[in-house]
Amino acid sequence: MKTVIYGNGAMARVLFSYARHSMEIAGFTVDDAFCESDRFCGLPLVPFSDVETSFDPARYDMLLAVGFIDMNLVRERKFQEAAGRGYRFSQYVHPSVMLHDNVTICENTIILDHVSIHPGCRIGRSTFISSNVNIGHDCEIGDGNWINSGVAIAGGCRVGKCCVFGVNASVAHAIQIGARNFVAANTLINRATQDDEVHLSSAGALFRLRSQPFLTFSRMNG
Repeated sequence: MKTVIYGNGAMARVLFSYARHSMEIAGFTVDDAFCESDRFCGLPLVPFSDVETSFDPARYDMLLAVGFIDMNLVRERKFQEAAGRGYRFSQYVHPSVMLHDNVTICENTIILDHVSIHPGCRIGRSTFISSNVNIGHDCEIGDGNWINSGVAIAGGCRVGKCCVFGVNASVAHAIQIGARNFVAANTLINRATQDDEVHLSSAGALFRLRSQPFLTFSRMNG
């Protein structure tokens, strides 16, 4: 089955760069207002209002390359619209991904390179997992999540729908995360959260010395 990608932005370009090596990508579609050309990445780009004319749902699957706009709810709306038009959905899992026993990955999910998903996990539909993520045993990741590079989720966690995890965020063992949580980069979650929470960690502090004097002072020169 050939696949049409919804999107014509950075996310679509990244997905195409990965997926074209193992999937047959036929073209792209996007909402009419953003369809400023008829080509994207060298392939046809068609208005979403008329996508069935170019890409018959009986012959093409769809894969949504949409970021975490509106806490992932835009991706969810597009999923529902495309499903209502009769489309089924692909999934993309990079060949380097370590999938252990009894792992379920639902439709319209994108998993980039060097991710480890331990035994007993379920990854909900329309979830995006970037590079170098570790998901511990027996985790349940709800639908529509966005998990950035370097995130570590310990075993036995439950993550609600439509959360966003920034780069290198982490979740301690057996934690329940509510729906639509925003967990910023380098943030540790070690207690249960409620729906719609935001968790931030302090950014690195600016030190008074410049870099070369600092290395000399700290004796950290290699």
